[in-house]
Amino acid sequence: MKDVWKLPAIAQWEKSCGKHPTQKPLSVLTRIILASTKPNAWILDPFAGSSTTGIAANLANRRYLGIDMETVFLDISKARKLEIENPKIAESYKQKISGFNTKNELTLFLLEEPSEPYSQELSFKNP
Repeated sequence: MKDVWKLPAIAQWEKSCGKHPTQKPLSVLTRIILASTKPNAWILDPFAGSSTTGIAANLANRRYLGIDMETVFLDISKARKLEIENPKIAESYKQKISGFNTKNELTLFLLEEPSEPYSQELSFKNP
């Protein structure tokens, strides 16, 4: 069977703010998020660790809420979030995410995504 994904292990630049023993590759989490959510969707990660899911979510124009019991990892998460608030760093991260045909394919994809706002109201229907 041929593997159609070209996703490397965690790159050194992904560990810019520290290490977590079970950190996932940003490329994998970005693809999962793009495949399963719409822009502005909320993503809940109850075991946030160093928030690679949050970084992927934010780079993909999604909102993120991470929970973790370990203050050390929450501090790493905060540092990583602050790091990508710099537009130049965020753009460089998007270009470094592997698994796309070109360096700017992710950015172009995000620009073309339809904007579908989420409603603030919950709609419950009676049977």
